[in-house]
Amino acid sequence: MQTFFRKLHKLKANSFTLVELLVVISIIGLLAGLAVPAIQSGLDKAKQGVDVSNARQLGIMFFTEANDNNGVYRVNSDLTNTSPAANFLTIIQGMVSNGIITTPKILSGQGAAPAASTNAIKAANIAFGYVPNLNTSDDGNTPLILTKGPTTLAQSNITLQDTFPWKKKGLVVYRLGNSAEFIKAGTGGAPAGSANIGITNSNPVLQP
Repeated sequence: MQTFFRKLHKLKANSFTLVELLVVISIIGLLAGLAVPAIQSGLDKAKQGVDVSNARQLGIMFFTEANDNNGVYRVNSDLTNTSPAANFLTIIQGMVSNGIITTPKILSGQGAAPAASTNAIKAANIAFGYVPNLNTSDDGNTPLILTKGPTTLAQSNITLQDTFPWKKKGLVVYRLGNSAEFIKAGTGGAPAGSANIGITNSNPVLQP
């Protein structure tokens, strides 16, 4: 019996108290709380990089389309539907038919999963909008492709909304000079909750 109590006493001596367990749990919770924002930031940057890459590839394809069409981008004159979403989807489907777009993945991005095939592309599979009525002679800084959400480029500062794919974090812009970037909210002199695209343009944006 004495041996049993000695072993029990030794077991108690090597055990954690309730207070110690609570302290450890609190520390783990604190560390997890600090790590989550950093992890989320890293995931966002990775996704933003994918969107920038897809926008650049899509922009190059639109530029190819312009060069194959006497130096202008085919837009409203080739379309009969007055809905911007339907118009943009029609342009995409036409570029698929012409063999310019060969994979649906470049159309996808934040908030838009890729279609199963180019024959199954729907508006929900397109993560970007297109600025119509642009000419290849336009300034190289002029935006051509951008994250869907805005409906016009009437001013440099685009007010971001929670309905946009990246919400109020920012948006992706591809410019005619073959540059693409993710523009964070509040940078470039933009007010909080806005993204400065660096140019004033009165063109509307065709949205999928």
